[in-house]
Amino acid sequence: MFKFGEKHPVIFEIILIVAAFIGAAIITVMGSIVYMPPELSAAIGRIAVGIVLIIIYRSIFKGDQFLKNPLLLIPALMFSVWNLFYYLSSGKVIGGMPFFVDGFILAIAPALFEEVIFRGIFIHNLKKKGNSDIKCLFLSAIIFSVVHLTNMVGMSPALVLLQTGYSLVIGLVLAAVYLKNNSLIQVIVAHFLIDFTTHIFTEQPTSSSHLHMVLLGILLVAESVFAVMITVRKPSATGNE
Repeated sequence: MFKFGEKHPVIFEIILIVAAFIGAAIITVMGSIVYMPPELSAAIGRIAVGIVLIIIYRSIFKGDQFLKNPLLLIPALMFSVWNLFYYLSSGKVIGGMPFFVDGFILAIAPALFEEVIFRGIFIHNLKKKGNSDIKCLFLSAIIFSVVHLTNMVGMSPALVLLQTGYSLVIGLVLAAVYLKNNSLIQVIVAHFLIDFTTHIFTEQPTSSSHLHMVLLGILLVAESVFAVMITVRKPSATGNE
């Protein structure tokens, strides 16, 4: 399995994504049998699959440099800042403790599940194949965003395309941080905060103002440029970034 993944990283990634989602779906169904809420059982399914993958691939996650270049995380954390600004400026209210508890579970699930699959394992295999950092950056981000097209079921095409583009930029930034800092914990935390800051509000915005769309566009362009720039930048002679 390990050798196949390193020789055929893209094919293996597609197989892994399908298998991981099937595994999570099985756990979700098992949760429904014991009358567990669908969202909660789906989250537990993803968390369980993520943990299993970390155990299987524990060798590539050893020595996680979670304290390396913490300032490099600031652009990734700006997505969380944007979420707070967007919701609060739309007049939405932060909920109480139940929203924080549910938000934690619903946010840690995709953070763990997706970062292990799309950043950790996939980028490891791509680099073993001899791909450059910039190629790893775009391949991991593109596949990460394409998977979000599955939300086409039950959502409007325009909203799905917007979410896919948003996911592409998030994928670029998180991949750039992972390539530079080699820390799965860092990208899991960043991803968690992005999702957590959308789950703690009592209501979800139903529309966006023109100002919101302009500001979001500026943020996405700036984040994309940041991701490419730090990926192509060479380390200094002293070895510091």
